[in-house]
Amino acid sequence: MYHFVTASKDATIYLQQPSQNTGLDEILEVSKTYYGSLKDIAHSVIKFETTPLSQSIASGEVTMSAADMILRECESSEIPIDYTIYAYAVTQSWEMGIGTRFDDITTDGVTWNSVRTGQDWLSLEEHSADTTGSFNGKGGTWFTGSYSSQSFSYESSDIEMDVKTTMDEWIGGTLPNEGFIIKYDTALENDTNDYGQLKFFSKETNTIYQPKLRIGWDDSLFSTGSLTALTSDDIHVTFKRLKTRYKQGSKPIIRVFGREKYPLKTYTKQYSYTDVYFLPSTSYYQVKDVLTDEIIIPFDDNYTKVSCDSSGNYFKLDLTNWEYNRNYYIQIKIDRDGVIEYFEDKDLTFTIEK
Repeated sequence: MYHFVTASKDATIYLQQPSQNTGLDEILEVSKTYYGSLKDIAHSVIKFETTPLSQSIASGEVTMSAADMILRECESSEIPIDYTIYAYAVTQSWEMGIGTRFDDITTDGVTWNSVRTGQDWLSLEEHSADTTGSFNGKGGTWFTGSYSSQSFSYESSDIEMDVKTTMDEWIGGTLPNEGFIIKYDTALENDTNDYGQLKFFSKETNTIYQPKLRIGWDDSLFSTGSLTALTSDDIHVTFKRLKTRYKQGSKPIIRVFGREKYPLKTYTKQYSYTDVYFLPSTSYYQVKDVLTDEIIIPFDDNYTKVSCDSSGNYFKLDLTNWEYNRNYYIQIKIDRDGVIEYFEDKDLTFTIEK
């Protein structure tokens, strides 16, 4: 199962606009560029509130076996073929602010120089008890030993970064959760090369692509009872009692129904399509947005297994922090001894409502 956490605040801070806040910008930027001989660097800071997640983990409602930070690219320019992005744990609390880079210009909130209005980032000397990095107390401060990274080569700049190590430290209380600072490697930022601009949708975006944490764990159970395995070569897979609307934050059970596509004729008067069979334990689900075809929940051998009980196959969805007023559809993948089959019905869709 997957559980989503959306960003509570974010902003970009710029070397060449050291006192300007961009808390309400619709984009987050990571860059290192030159304008002639003038170097500019952009870091993004982003925080996900983990207190509700910690409570869910403590109660056993959620198990965090995987944690990925997802940022969707909106624009890139002049980036290298091969590069790596880092996400460090921030050492100090900061305020998002209400400024934008080009329109509503303000110095209130987090900037390259300050964590909030009238308060600068602490210098490295003031952080002497910690192992931290910064530009002499500017551009943010971060724990150099607590970070995640993702490398890219000839591929999309969407970030799907494994951040479980830092999440464990936050939830376990080893480090305070002050969010991530997302940046290029410091050594690259200090050299004389240009690494271009990466831009991602922020929490202020009017699209469906706001930043998220995707928390995954295996919630599957497989007990077939007296059911019979579905072994026919030609099968049809659909969903029983799939509602057209679900409440945001609800946790519905989706029933998966498999049957033979061409059942053998018999003398019985029983309608053969009512027979309940079970699909293999190597069956998985995926959820996609109808309009954009974006994958909301990806196929995963660990976290999207189809379960089974005495009534048949099923899986659970956690619709916390899903985009509402969107239509979604489900795909099923079945692995039968290495033979992979996919099933979907785009006429069977559901909408999330508040």
